[in-house]
Parts: sequence; C-alpha cells; structure tokens
Amino acid sequence: MTSYMPILSIRPAEVVALSELPDLSKDRMQPHILIKPWLGSGALSRGVDKILHGFPRRAWLSELDPEYLPAIDSQLGVEIQALRSPANGFENWIAFVRGLPNAIPVLQLRSDLSADNLVLQLDSAAALGRGVGVRIVRPALAVTPVIDALAQRPDVFSTIMLDYGQQDARLLVNVMAAINEISYIRQRLPNSRIAISSTTFPSEFGSNTSQEIYERSFFDAVNAQAGGLIYSDRGSARATEQSGGGVPRPRIDLPTDTRWHFFRSDCVREEDEDDEEFRERRVEAYGQMADSAVGSVDWDDRLNVWGTQLIKITQLRSPFGITSPAKATACRINIHLTKQSLYGLDVSSEELEEEWVD
Repeated sequence: MTSYMPILSIRPAEVVALSELPDLSKDRMQPHILIKPWLGSGALSRGVDKILHGFPRRAWLSELDPEYLPAIDSQLGVEIQALRSPANGFENWIAFVRGLPNAIPVLQLRSDLSADNLVLQLDSAAALGRGVGVRIVRPALAVTPVIDALAQRPDVFSTIMLDYGQQDARLLVNVMAAINEISYIRQRLPNSRIAISSTTFPSEFGSNTSQEIYERSFFDAVNAQAGGLIYSDRGSARATEQSGGGVPRPRIDLPTDTRWHFFRSDCVREEDEDDEEFRERRVEAYGQMADSAVGSVDWDDRLNVWGTQLIKITQLRSPFGITSPAKATACRINIHLTKQSLYGLDVSSEELEEEWVD
C-alpha cells in the first residue's frame, strides 16, 4: 500500500537518505523523482542509476526536472532539449522512461501545451502499460484544463499530484480550494489516485529551535474531508536549492511525526584559525548537537534507522559521523522519510533494524 509519495531530486543527500531507508518504509512509499544529472554533469543515466540502486524492484514516478537548465550548447543541454521536445507525443521522453525499470512516466506539463498535444503525450505514455503520473504545480498551472484533457482517456490509470511547492504556515489557507479541486478531479477521473504535496522546511533559522510540519497539517485537514488521499512532501528538503552564504553553523535536525526540532551550534570560524583547528571544533560542535538531540524529550529510542544511528555515531566525535551540512541533511531526510512513510503506525525497533553499512 502506498501511503507516502515524496518528491525527491537527484541530489546526494536525498539519494543517500532514500537508499538507506528500511525496507518497511520503502514498501509503503512511491517516490516521485525529479530527474537531472548527478552532481550537475554527465549523462542523465548516471543519476538514474543512483535511484535504481537505492530503490530497487519497486515502482517510482519519473519526471524530467523542469527547473534544471543546462547550457544549451552542451552535450547535456542537447540531451535534455531532445527529451523536452513535444514531437510525436514526447516520443524521446517516453522512450527514455521505457528503459527505466519500474518507472511510471510523469507527463511534461507546460502552460503553452495544447489539450491535443497533452492527450497525444498521454497516449504515448499509456502505451508503456505502467499508468501515468501528472504533477500540477499550483497555482502556476490550472487544474481544470489538465484534468479535462486526461478525461479523454478514462481507461488510463493516473496518479494526480497537486503540488503547492515552497510554502510557510499560510499554506493552510488553501484547504477549501484544494478540497474543491479534488472533488472536480474525482468527478472527471474517478479511478485516479490523488496526492497533495508541498514543503515548509525553513530557509532561515535564527533563534528558531522547532517548527510545525505545516504540510502534514495541511494534508490532514484536506484529507479529513476529501478522504483517500496520498501524502506527499519534499522529504524535508526545500523546493529549490540554496546557494552561497558561506559555511553554515553545525546543525542537527530531529524530525518527529509533526515537527522538526533544530539543534544549532554557535560555532563559527575565528579570525586567523587554520583549517585543521576549525575542522576539529566543528566535529566537536556536531557532537554536542548530537548529545542535545539524543538527550531531548523528542528522541525516539525505538527508531533504529540509518539516520538515528548516524546521530549516535556523531556523539562519539567520530569522523564517520556528521561532520558536514550535506551529511546532516541526509540524516534529517532519512529520519523524516521514515517517520512519514510509517505515519500512524506502531512499529517496533526490531521491524526497522537494518544492517549498518558505512
């Protein structure tokens, strides 16, 4: 049973977090992967291989990342331009997905795409026999025209995702509008699956030590009236990558079912401090934040997964623990994905045990 459909990008932290999940979590989720190059270069197949290795033998939704913009005159740019071509029902994109085991094609939606072209793409995707995925970014794309086009092929099993993108607490004002849109989707496509997605993970922290997971509250409010929906988010990542800003202060995040808790150090580079001294102080700072996380009332001793084990290793001031923002992010995402995939279940630590692989 699919209870969780996180939107994930092919970034190292997200790929590692996904691959290190316990099987129990993987069995309950169907990730929606935004395909782009691994580390921003090379053929797309290299990034896809990371997903196939970390999430094997399970169905997943495959979408060409619409936000990724390579140099037009590069080899990668030529490859992506070909995949974005609408010619013959996006035949290049459909051929690409055909070669991906267990991948469900996600339609490419554009504001300038006609209904006829959308149906032609739907026909091409449906020919794979895997069903189709449709991610409608709200409010940039209107729901009605897309659903009306899809309704021309009621025989095709579709997964419709309403994606509200990067949000904050004001996300909750969309509850009634979302309920009305879901009602319309069900009238036109009664056999479809419907997911709701957004992310409210903060970009700034300051003195903030905790935040409600507003996307979970939003989903619960909509699902309480609409019923039968699939929860989606960005796996506790932001919808867009941040750049610049120097070296972040050491921080370990501890997700629970409905909140994120932030343990943030004051450690910054001192004047005339050399690289080795700064590195040693950061290792100690991460260790102290791990101590605080494990000692907090929100620590769950039963959650025996890769992310929580990594925090415990960090307590030992080990170089194999969290020593960088990237590893801290992978840790948070791994715990968050576990929590949300098992939301509402009473799971023992034995059911989550996985062999530790560094």
